Amino acid sequence: MRNRWIVMLMLIWATVVQAQTSTITGFIIEYNGEGKNVPIAGAVVGVKGTTHATVANEKGTFTLNGINPATDTLITNSVGYYSDTLALKGNTVVSIVLYPLQLKAVEVNARKVTKMTMTAMNVEVINSADLTKDACCNLSESFENSATVDASYSDAVSGAKEIRMLGLDGVYTQILEENIPGIRGLGSTFGLNYIPGPLMESIQVNKGAGSVANGYESMTGQINIEFKKPQTADKLYVNLFVNQDVKTELNIITAHKMKRGWSSLSSLQGHYNWLKMDMNKDGYLDNPLVKNLNMFQRFTYESNTGFGFWSGVTVNLEDRLGGMKGFNPKEDKWQQDQWGLRLQTQRVDAFAKTGWSFHDHSSVGIQYKYFYHHQQGYVGRRDYNATEHFGYLNVIYQQEIDEREDLIRVGASFLANNVQEVFDTFNRKRLELVPGAFAETALNFGADKKVIMVGGMRFDYHNLYGAFASPRFNIKWNIVYDLSLRLSAGRGYRVPTIFAENFGLLANNREITIDPAIRYEEAWNYGANLTYKFNLNFHEGMISVDYYRTDFVNQMVVDLEDARKLQFYNLKGKSFANAVQVDLSYEPIKHFDVKLAYKFEQNKTDYVEGRRVFPLRPQHRGLVSLGYTTPKEHWRFNTSLNWFGKTRIPDTFVNDATNQRDIQSKDWFQLNAQITFKWKQWEVYVGGENLINFVQKNPIIAGDTPFSNQFDASLIWGPLRGAMAFAGVRFVLK
Repeated sequence: MRNRWIVMLMLIWATVVQAQTSTITGFIIEYNGEGKNVPIAGAVVGVKGTTHATVANEKGTFTLNGINPATDTLITNSVGYYSDTLALKGNTVVSIVLYPLQLKAVEVNARKVTKMTMTAMNVEVINSADLTKDACCNLSESFENSATVDASYSDAVSGAKEIRMLGLDGVYTQILEENIPGIRGLGSTFGLNYIPGPLMESIQVNKGAGSVANGYESMTGQINIEFKKPQTADKLYVNLFVNQDVKTELNIITAHKMKRGWSSLSSLQGHYNWLKMDMNKDGYLDNPLVKNLNMFQRFTYESNTGFGFWSGVTVNLEDRLGGMKGFNPKEDKWQQDQWGLRLQTQRVDAFAKTGWSFHDHSSVGIQYKYFYHHQQGYVGRRDYNATEHFGYLNVIYQQEIDEREDLIRVGASFLANNVQEVFDTFNRKRLELVPGAFAETALNFGADKKVIMVGGMRFDYHNLYGAFASPRFNIKWNIVYDLSLRLSAGRGYRVPTIFAENFGLLANNREITIDPAIRYEEAWNYGANLTYKFNLNFHEGMISVDYYRTDFVNQMVVDLEDARKLQFYNLKGKSFANAVQVDLSYEPIKHFDVKLAYKFEQNKTDYVEGRRVFPLRPQHRGLVSLGYTTPKEHWRFNTSLNWFGKTRIPDTFVNDATNQRDIQSKDWFQLNAQITFKWKQWEVYVGGENLINFVQKNPIIAGDTPFSNQFDASLIWGPLRGAMAFAGVRFVLK
């Protein structure tokens, strides 16, 4: 009898132990914004408060023995991702989602991802699906469905596109590539064209003060481009695009996962525009003839010990020819009746990042950057030759505190930039050496963590201009569950590269004058955003209202007010920009997305002639964007209608009567549409741009006398090309 009781007690004890300790299995995947389950190999999964841990295999699965599912909590870490904490609460099979560190616009809240509303910064995300809604061949063509960023041609002959944000030109927005300084300096001329659309994984547009960890050059905000990662990219991606003018583009991207944590991605992109088109019969090419070759290669390494390495190299070669339709670059440069523009560019861009993650939820990252940029050619009879060498090093230490709700980040950077521009008789060169240091913290306040504050300060010492102090502050208050308020403030600095950043304004015969003591630019930016998320008829929607203001302390004024002169001088007085934007997005029926937006932007500057609104910039813009996808996702229909308000045109009344222009433009509409059919690995798309066929009439002043003092191809405020049809095909191998 006694032995029977002993056996029964042992069985009961074994049952209790079995109830308390179990084997846990799980699957670790990456959030990529597209609903794809991408496994993360090498992620470390451990039990909180112990050293008991394991590593996920190549399929992202793991097994942990001896776990008490009723009380234990799992902590998951992987290089390049936010760590995750998961209370098991009795579960023995779990799925864990990790979020890439680069996706600054998303945050985990009750295991849900909410774009634009969960971080302290006001961020708009353009993902890879958005980039296929239009004929997005490069970065400059990626903002058709965004009301925040405007993209337009800078002149009538070069084909250069420039962006504007919060009422100011794109040079005041810091452009990053995977959170490392990207397009800047000489790259400002055509750099937006050098980033292929299919190579981009996402674009994050941050309005207002950005992070101090990225440098001092952000004034109106930051645009960060994330390239496709070899761990998550398709094995093979091919895109062939042709438009009505026979501009042809080919993109080929391959990704390969190698052994022992290594992976690689290769991209080859080329476009060729060879057909001379003159639809408005003004004797000048509607679009320049362009031959461009872009090659990108990246390697990544991720170990299971917390170390990671990411790198990439880009080589870009381009030959661009514009001007009169009959212009021959070998013979006509010095002819009296033939005007042409040519620019040949060679650019090599390399970056790398190394990172270490530690078990105390701290990490160290180092960013490296170098690019060489050379461009030479001529604008009319004025020769242009420019070279830039840029180097950058940034070291960041980050510590998560208070159960990873808060964090602190400190670091140091060094920037070296050697740039020389020779245009006509001007020879401008500078060598910048800028060491810097920064500290930043993210804190949560309140019992329910309703207030998130990110504050930082950085100090830099510029060898030419002395000390720069850049405070940045962002705060978000979740007033109620669906209503949030963001506030931001910060100061930024930049050193202008005069001719590259204003290349479109050189397409004329104006007399150029430059203040011999051009200074750096300095500005404060303040902003507020109110966002309300709602649910109507079981469909989600969002309303967002922005207000931002930029006040310049120093600015290089670009003065076109005298039709005979192009003047660059330091600000004497005030210069400011106000921007108000309202966005509404809603899904009235399943698979049908509607986005409405309106914005008002006003930029006023004190010129020599007095305070005026900056010219050639519309103050009003409206957007209607519609998208519908059939239930089985075989068909996608996308269209966008943009309205641009009237713009001020600089005075041209000193010209002959036939060469004068009104002082105000018309308002105009631009309609784009695209239909995409998807079947297995194939996608075929057709569409059109500027379907209303509105064009700016007589965009070139005195085009028949291109070497007179009245010739001007830089006063552009509207489209230069009418309706344009396009078609393409994509092949994707998962």
